[in-house]
Amino acid sequence: MLRRSSALLVLLILPLWCGKAGAQSSAKPAGAAAIDRTIQAAWKRENITPAPPVDDARFLRRIYLDIVGTIPPPGVVEDFLADKSPDKREKAVDALLSDPRYVDRWSEYWDTVLMGKTTFAPNVDRNEFRRWLRGAFAKNTPYNQFVTELITATGQNSTGPTYAEANGPAMMMRPAELDPSAPLADRSNINGAVNWQLKYFQTPADLAGVASKVFLGVQIQCAQCHDHKTEKWKQTDFRAFTACFMQAVPAPVDRGQMQNAGMNVRKVNLRDVNFPMPGNRMNPMAADRQPYLNVDPAVLDGTPVSGPRADRRRELAAWMTDKKNPWFAQAIVNRMWAKFLGRGFVEPFDDFRPSNPPVLPEALQQLADDFVAHHYDLKHLIKTICLTQVYQLSPAPSIGETDNKLWERFRLTPMGTDELLNSLVAATNFQAVLARMPGGSLEQIKARMTRQLSFVFNTDEEDMEQKEFEGTIPQALLMLNGNLTNAGVTPIPGTALSEVMAMPGDDAAKIEALYLRTVSRKPTATELQKWTDFVNAPREVTISPRPANQPPPGPMRPGQAGKPSQGQGARGGPGPDPLARLGARPMGQRPTARLQAYEDLFWALLNSSEFVFNH
Repeated sequence: MLRRSSALLVLLILPLWCGKAGAQSSAKPAGAAAIDRTIQAAWKRENITPAPPVDDARFLRRIYLDIVGTIPPPGVVEDFLADKSPDKREKAVDALLSDPRYVDRWSEYWDTVLMGKTTFAPNVDRNEFRRWLRGAFAKNTPYNQFVTELITATGQNSTGPTYAEANGPAMMMRPAELDPSAPLADRSNINGAVNWQLKYFQTPADLAGVASKVFLGVQIQCAQCHDHKTEKWKQTDFRAFTACFMQAVPAPVDRGQMQNAGMNVRKVNLRDVNFPMPGNRMNPMAADRQPYLNVDPAVLDGTPVSGPRADRRRELAAWMTDKKNPWFAQAIVNRMWAKFLGRGFVEPFDDFRPSNPPVLPEALQQLADDFVAHHYDLKHLIKTICLTQVYQLSPAPSIGETDNKLWERFRLTPMGTDELLNSLVAATNFQAVLARMPGGSLEQIKARMTRQLSFVFNTDEEDMEQKEFEGTIPQALLMLNGNLTNAGVTPIPGTALSEVMAMPGDDAAKIEALYLRTVSRKPTATELQKWTDFVNAPREVTISPRPANQPPPGPMRPGQAGKPSQGQGARGGPGPDPLARLGARPMGQRPTARLQAYEDLFWALLNSSEFVFNH
């Protein structure tokens, strides 16, 4: 690793590059144009000159990371930079919204938002919930319908796999298991959406708090135990809102199945009843349901839920998604604005309250009205945000700025865990190597890295959702200095560096290829000259000693990779790394000074701030 310090000195940690802005479309959606006018007026009132527009290369990289969660392929970058059409940015956004990876990214996002990182309820099949999510995003289900289906969900939760199979990391599921159309079993009564409510069946107060916070942006949790000290929410309001969920009760599908399920998910049927039981009386958490069973239900504006008891959730969903609801549309557009621009109109993005008024409420309302007018279409919302002027600004300092509350520059944000893993694999072309590993796969690597980050940094699930919006520098460094990156910059056959070194052309062509693979742009003339000098400079070849406990690379036994060794993982640790045996140079390949220089160059690019950040 020490020999790579000279590469970092050449790179200077790659200061975030400010290139020349490319041509921008003169036309944009009406909603984006209206929001731009409102924000521009605010800049004028505050005497703020915004940052300059972002160049084409950075814009393309930005929308790839934000919409599909990875960096663009080098060929796509070259084609985009060569395209002179005035509407190429809009066409690029449209293409990504139609990309299958859009479904992957946003179903995983909502899985984490709604279910958290872990699930422990014995009757929850998270795999079925993910199937339902993927089906919703594949069909581009309108957001109001999406929420209604979650709030009112009835049906069977699972076909009964083992609990470990049903609740492992999302990236460990086989594609067929996540395909909502796959005929895995009789699915006539399966509704994966019920698993969200089943997670909270014994703790309905948590369900009410999550539903209010996520779908309305209103945090009423503290009113569970006492009246809010500074806001209008009373404990009676919290109990009345929670009572709306109390008629939903799971019933065992198979006789005796609740007692004999063993390690399998308990198959239950969630339905609404008029006289719900308080829960399993042998379970001490039954006491968590008791306070809400005999409370008159009401929604958050105080309107009573007065229909038949079994219709409470339908009444709640109708009120929640009504166009007149003051929170529903604003909560989701504020959430998405914060995710794409780093800061919401209301901040924190899920904390709407009178004492926390929005910045530019007129812009927030314009975005919400446009969202409703386009039938709660999440793809339209994303496109609108991506085509605004504020989203297309560079992160360069602006004139007259204070704390960037008016989005006068783009906010630099470290990649999240999935984004960084996806981008590392894409840049190094390591998927080709993983495909040849018996028992190894990108899904296993992702699962292990996610466990490792959670284990090392002890991620607090209460703060998890905010942290999902932005990674952290220590997490990025842990990943970038791990076996995936070190193996990725080694010229193992099939990796990017192996292909680059074999390509025709001079050093300039090879250096340009590595830039396009990592930071999604071509090097400047100065960078090209510095790196050409670097790879041709005389240097001593370094032979890294192999750790004593690391055998030479070789074929693994089927199923060996990714399995915890004895004593590991008992306390939640990440277990062994299936890449540990690939970090070394292939047997029989002796390094040369020139090859090591290219390895150092590639490693430095992957460790640069320009690679790690979304900018």
